[in-house]
Amino acid sequence: MAEKKSYAAPLLLLLLLVVMPAVSWYYLREGFQYRKDAILTQGDFGSMPDLSQLAELRGTLPEDLRGSMVVVGWLDPTKEETTRMYGSTMDSLYQQFAESPNLHFATILLSKHTASSLADFTQRYHLPEDEMLSFLQADERQFAETAEAFHLPLGGYDAPGETPVVALVDSSQTIVKYYNLAQREETISLVELISLIIPLPEKQDLILDRGREL
Repeated sequence: MAEKKSYAAPLLLLLLLVVMPAVSWYYLREGFQYRKDAILTQGDFGSMPDLSQLAELRGTLPEDLRGSMVVVGWLDPTKEETTRMYGSTMDSLYQQFAESPNLHFATILLSKHTASSLADFTQRYHLPEDEMLSFLQADERQFAETAEAFHLPLGGYDAPGETPVVALVDSSQTIVKYYNLAQREETISLVELISLIIPLPEKQDLILDRGREL
């Protein structure tokens, strides 16, 4: 028994001083590399255009967005399937990041009946009045011009709002990436990248599959 105890102490010391720090270092290194790889996938598609010419329907996008991340989307409520995909993803993103700092979601809304369209959309997809969420009104010309200013990648015959494509703007106010929310892997990539840069609220886990949302 005494001989077993004499081996136990050095083994425990080895575990505490060598094995556990080595395992921790490995996971930290892997996490850093994953974050680095994800960030390096970003591009540079120019500075975020000024949206101040658009009328605010709900919420206010801060004038100074330096240090913040912004997800900008184009919504045409007449496109029912695109609206469903965009709305369900916004629901998921808001539920996960509602308490996170320096993150904004701006939606450019095309509609002749903007008040009722916005009310229907936000109620259906559980989007409350929140400083994180802003909705901007655009006529057809503004809707197309803002998409062009953001260099939104659209197919040759697609118009903004035909597919749920969003632009991601980083803390330097540079457009760094586009995501098609109709593609599940791109939606998951957006969620992962935001979670790497913007801290999740305390004790909340990253959700990659909420069933009805993603």
